[in-house]
Amino acid sequence: MRKILFAATFALFASTQAFAIFGIGAHYVMNTGSLDKNEGKIPISREPAADLDITVTQKSASGLQGLGFKAWIDLIPVVDIEGTFNVAATRYKTSLTVPRIVETETGGFDIKDTTINLSYTPDAPYNIIFGAADPLYGVVNGDISVTYPFDLPIIRPYVGVGFSYFASIPIINASFTQKMLDENLANALLDPNDPKNADAASEIGKSLVKALQKESYTTGMGGHIIAGLRIKPPIIPLAVYANGKYYIGGNTNSQFSQGLVLEVGGGFAL
Repeated sequence: MRKILFAATFALFASTQAFAIFGIGAHYVMNTGSLDKNEGKIPISREPAADLDITVTQKSASGLQGLGFKAWIDLIPVVDIEGTFNVAATRYKTSLTVPRIVETETGGFDIKDTTINLSYTPDAPYNIIFGAADPLYGVVNGDISVTYPFDLPIIRPYVGVGFSYFASIPIINASFTQKMLDENLANALLDPNDPKNADAASEIGKSLVKALQKESYTTGMGGHIIAGLRIKPPIIPLAVYANGKYYIGGNTNSQFSQGLVLEVGGGFAL
C-alpha cells in the first residue's frame, strides 16, 4: 500500500508543471553596475592675490542593492507576461576642499582650507531603507517583460525581452557642485569681514545636499533581456524565482555603467 501511495504521489509531483494563473512576489535586487569617480575644481576667484578653487572629489562605488516586486501571468498561450518594480542603490563618498580668506593676528590675510565629507538623509522611498549617511546613488526601474517558458515538472525556465523605464538620482560631482553652488556663500569665502565667512564652507555642504534632494531625477526609457526560472511546488500556492536581466539604454547618469541585474525572491502563485 505504501508503495502504491508513494508511486501515486511521485506521479502527481512529476506531472505537475510550474504553472500559475498569476503570481505576485517580492525579491532582493543586486545590480553589478559601477559608478565611476569624478574630480574637478570650481574657481571662485582668479585674482592674482587669491587664485582659489573649490576641489570636489567624488569616489567610485559598485554593487547597487535593494528591493523589488514582481507580478506575472502564465495563463496567456505561448508566452508569459511579467511586470517588475525595483529600487536599488549604493553609497559613495564626496568631499569638498573649500578655501577661504581669513585675517591673521598681524592684520594680514591667509588662505585656510576646510575639507567637508558630505552626507544627507535621502527622500522617500530611499530614507526608509538607507537612512542618513554618505550620498546615495539609486536607480528606480519599472519593467514589462514578455517571456517564452520551457515547461518542466516543477521548474519553469524562461527567456525573453522587455521594455524598461528608469529614474536615477543625480550625483554630487564637480558639475553638480558648480551648478548648485550658492554664489553668496562663495563670495563670503573671499571676504574675511563677511559674517558668513567662518561658516561658509559647512553651509556650502549643507546647501548642496539640500539641492540634491530637490533636484529632478534623470529619467529615460530602454529595454532589457531576461533569463530565469520559477519553481512552484504542487498544490501549495507559493513560488520562488530567480532571474538575470541585462538592460539596454535607459539614460541613467553617464558615470554609471549598467551591469547584470539579479532578482531573487518568491511569493503567492495561484
